[in-house]
Amino acid sequence: MSRYWLSLVALLALSGCRDDPRRIENENLGFAATFPGPPKLHRHTDAGPFGDVEWFDLAMNPAGRLDETFSVAVGNLPPGDKGGSSPREILTTFQHFLSYRFGVIQRTDLPTTKGPGFRYRVKGPTGGAIEGIVVVRRGRLHHAQAIVRKPADPRTLAFLDDFEVRTR
Repeated sequence: MSRYWLSLVALLALSGCRDDPRRIENENLGFAATFPGPPKLHRHTDAGPFGDVEWFDLAMNPAGRLDETFSVAVGNLPPGDKGGSSPREILTTFQHFLSYRFGVIQRTDLPTTKGPGFRYRVKGPTGGAIEGIVVVRRGRLHHAQAIVRKPADPRTLAFLDDFEVRTR
């Protein structure tokens, strides 16, 4: 009988029984978002189209699902104009970077009250969906992204609709 219970507990843990929404408001990084569960903070520097960017990522993977991620990454753009000198140029450069990574993306500009920025959608390599929002504000690139197994996942809509970049 104990073998049965152990199997049941393992199955429930791997299935990610329930989401545990967490509203995160981070003044230092200048954003607010509601994640489907508790995110973890990671800090790293990556070379990219703007040069070396220091990124601060808050990311959450549903329990037992390494193929799903909800994340907000905030990158401090380095001095200079590599990748663009205006928000429009920076956004175009980042869109090209996303297209290089994922292929053709569907882009929709954000309303001026939420931007400058855009929302995008692309079909994932395994048939899932990758959706995100990119905003440039005060020398920072804010990137919220959801990678899920099925298109039209309600968690993606809730996460991205709630995402906001704040001004100080």
